[in-house]
Amino acid sequence: MSINPIIKEKIEQERDVLNKLVSIHGIEHPLVIRQSELLDELINQHNNDTKASSS
Repeated sequence: MSINPIIKEKIEQERDVLNKLVSIHGIEHPLVIRQSELLDELINQHNNDTKASSS
């Protein structure tokens, strides 16, 4: 299973942003929740792309 390097880099960047936001605002802050949702969307996109390419 090969991961698209662009999506992989974007996931890593957004994960770093999430970690920084958590350290500043705490885990229940709306900005943290939105960033988590964004990261989930990227991971889902990657998973869907991976499934489509393996079919």
